[in-house]
Amino acid sequence: MDTHLWIYIVIGFFGLCLPWLKSLEKIQLLNVPIIAIGLGMVLFSLPISLPDPNPVKFENEILKLSEIAVIISLMGAGLKINRDFSLKAYRVPLLLVLITMTGCIVTTAALGWWFGLVPASALLLGAVFAPTDPVLASDVQVKIEEDEDEEHPVQFNLTAEAGINDGMAFPFTWLAIWVAMYGFNMTEWVGTWLLKDLLYRIAGGVLVGYGSGRLLAWLFLTLPKKINFKPQRIGFLAVAATFFIYGISEAVHVYGFIAVFVAALTFRHYEKQHSMQKEMHDVVEQVEQFLITIILLLLGGYIATNWFDVLTFPIIGLCLLFIFVIRPLFGIMATFKTIMPWKHRWSVAFLGIKGVGSFFYLAFALHETDFEQEELLWSTVAFLVLISAVIHRIAGYYVKKKVL
Repeated sequence: MDTHLWIYIVIGFFGLCLPWLKSLEKIQLLNVPIIAIGLGMVLFSLPISLPDPNPVKFENEILKLSEIAVIISLMGAGLKINRDFSLKAYRVPLLLVLITMTGCIVTTAALGWWFGLVPASALLLGAVFAPTDPVLASDVQVKIEEDEDEEHPVQFNLTAEAGINDGMAFPFTWLAIWVAMYGFNMTEWVGTWLLKDLLYRIAGGVLVGYGSGRLLAWLFLTLPKKINFKPQRIGFLAVAATFFIYGISEAVHVYGFIAVFVAALTFRHYEKQHSMQKEMHDVVEQVEQFLITIILLLLGGYIATNWFDVLTFPIIGLCLLFIFVIRPLFGIMATFKTIMPWKHRWSVAFLGIKGVGSFFYLAFALHETDFEQEELLWSTVAFLVLISAVIHRIAGYYVKKKVL
């Protein structure tokens, strides 16, 4: 049988299994991501003509698939946050970006360089380690059915962080790209990075997102009441809006990830109790779950066919150090001077779950320019996501039982 037919069959089969697999999450240490990785390992070990899922060979395909998965998940994250925006209310999520993400990137880059990576590759590794996955962390995030008073501070902070830092990792990825292209001769690129990649693209993403969110809310929440017309099939609007907003943002060279999340947050807060909110979120949630599990299925296949054969012990140690020391240490710094109990602070600090965003940023950077040690970078990120899926599932189960 042709390879592409096997791909259709495997993806379709897994999609048909998803409703059943969700029920298996009642088992304490299982969830769909872990099952998807395990199933991928089994399928790619069978003597059938599935392609080698080595990301080096399918870099462009992984880039596009992970890009779509991330923007859909960002729309879903924004649509379920109920807390109105203010610097005080969002203090911890913003500090998780300003302090935790920056600290994690700098520390990971420094250790990666020390452990044998060239400077540009070490910096890139720090950037791709940074994003917190909005989907793999769904077990410990807010639910759309809750109102603002019901949102637990641990769930709110993790959800908001996942939405914000998935876009804020972009400037650091571009920094790694510039270093790979021009080295540390900063006269060649530092002005462009500061003015365009850091300031313009972030500010532009926020403005495009806010404007798009307000426009969509007026078109589909306010205008139908004025003209006495009820739009049909509105649930899929969230997917269409995601692609539209992302496309517009990237066309004017601002960060589409930020724009999509801000637009979703703006739309959500326009009229929180409208029935359309939940309908849109439910559609997005199903699409994102399907896309993410396809990627994790491929991750399982990569593990089964390559077994991290290019990983070095120092890099394995770096991944474990990041999960157990670096992220928790810088995470706890973001919770200083808060009234949260310490068990809440440690929950927020530790549950920096890694996932598809890391795959996207790595594929994006490698698409833009050449980096040394490409296979080692892919293997490292795959290993990090694997151990994060397992360790953070265990930690998330404990948090749900003892903290939430």
